[in-house]
Amino acid sequence: MEQELPLEAEAEAAADYVPMIMRAMEANDIGIRTMALRSGIKKSRLGTILHRDPEKRASMSLPEFQAILRALNIDLMQAVISVEMTREMELVQDDRFTALVAMLSTLFKGLPHRLVEALQELEGMDGSEIRSEWGTYFQSAVIKRMVTEITAVLQRRSQFGSGRDPLL
Repeated sequence: MEQELPLEAEAEAAADYVPMIMRAMEANDIGIRTMALRSGIKKSRLGTILHRDPEKRASMSLPEFQAILRALNIDLMQAVISVEMTREMELVQDDRFTALVAMLSTLFKGLPHRLVEALQELEGMDGSEIRSEWGTYFQSAVIKRMVTEITAVLQRRSQFGSGRDPLL
């Protein structure tokens, strides 16, 4: 049975998206009035859900959240990853942050569907064998594989720069 978050924790988790939205609006020089036009949300409502003071902020509905993300041209997965990463504030100030969020968004888009398809192709696998604790194992495996692949790319790049044939 899934454990419910206390109301305070739920509100805190939901509030994490507002600073991300405000940063995106600021980066694109979009004010509340323009955002209201782009998202189809009334300016007064937008002002209350994006209020800078969390105590005065109203809860955002899922359709409102989706409309705001569309207006900012932000993919839902990109928003989730961005907020997750901003919990570590030093990552936000790293210039590689934006590229990493985009790469992770691409990585995870469609991944659940592709995993289900891959499991369906395995003989004798009905899904009941899968355990949630496998997640950390697969996470480590993916990271190791990514490091291996990135290292290989960097080696090939350095060989191109050195005049050596990278295919030998």
